[in-house]
Amino acid sequence: MSEEEKVNQITSNTVNELVKNDKYGHLIQLYLKKDPAKIKKYNTIQKSNQIYHVNQDVAVCALNDEIYSAKLIKIYCIKDPSNTFIPIIQVQWYYSKQDLKIDQKLIQCISDKELFFSTHSEYLPANKIQVGIKILTFEEYSELEFEEETIFFSRAAIDLQSMEPRPNIKLWKKSCVCQLPQNPDLQMIQCDECDNWYHLDCVLLQDQDINKIDKYLCPRCIK
Repeated sequence: MSEEEKVNQITSNTVNELVKNDKYGHLIQLYLKKDPAKIKKYNTIQKSNQIYHVNQDVAVCALNDEIYSAKLIKIYCIKDPSNTFIPIIQVQWYYSKQDLKIDQKLIQCISDKELFFSTHSEYLPANKIQVGIKILTFEEYSELEFEEETIFFSRAAIDLQSMEPRPNIKLWKKSCVCQLPQNPDLQMIQCDECDNWYHLDCVLLQDQDINKIDKYLCPRCIK
């Protein structure tokens, strides 16, 4: 082995130290730079008899042991100096309403099942994948008859500098007289004339009133 090869050689101690400190991104970059033949990219990965693929939405256990939603964007496998295989994934995180920095009145328009795609990515050991999830459009989610634990929806991304949705909430589709966007978590009623949806509070109705109404006309259509 030449002196140059010795200098560029990746040692087991280096690999173990990076893994111990959860520096998986550094480990990927190290192999891409010094020993690219020992790192391979894949389109799929299997865990617990489930196959996951690049660009799939998944629930992932982050390094803080909390479960978050993410998009699986890259799959790697490294062969270290001891010939042990180290599978690593790169994910791009979704954020939730708890992460937003917006007026509390607007927070009420955000569903607990609503996610915001971000540019924040991270490298993790592949065993952090928990389960596949589905992320629907707002329209698709609104048509669901039953809520499922692994089904979410998204109608905006998040700006990581301002921590506000993009597009801005002011640009989201609205129909109620309050001019606030719909939240699928809240009970609403649809006008049989114009087909717009209204929050019950905004049209002075209560939950128990819904079953008593055969045909509903909103304040605008009554006029």
